[in-house]
Amino acid sequence: MLRILHLLAVLCLVGAAVVVYKVKYESTYEAQRTVKLRAEIRAEREKINALRAEWTRLATPARIQDLATRHLGMKPLSIARIDDLNNLPAKPPSLTSDDPIGEIIETFEEAPANDPLGKFLRDLNGEGRKP
Repeated sequence: MLRILHLLAVLCLVGAAVVVYKVKYESTYEAQRTVKLRAEIRAEREKINALRAEWTRLATPARIQDLATRHLGMKPLSIARIDDLNNLPAKPPSLTSDDPIGEIIETFEEAPANDPLGKFLRDLNGEGRKP
């Protein structure tokens, strides 16, 4: 009987050693994976910073003005041409309507008040109730 208990204790110790080894191996693997991911993140952040610096250089107004002058034949805008929005002429009223959706909405707004479906929906939403 004592031999069986000793054998079971040895088997439990061996099993525990296997589990501890497995946990140690998995934790080492995860630690290596974490280090690798942090290195990848650092590299991507460096790439993003380099791209931001390049974008800042490419988007400078002086560079864009130089390119517009060289390739498009554009000239710099004179300060005298910049004005306040209040000095713009008023938009002339159009003779024909260019907004068919606006016309549809206006017909809905002019719908008769005795519309039973509209009344039902207004009552359902609480819009038809008087306080």
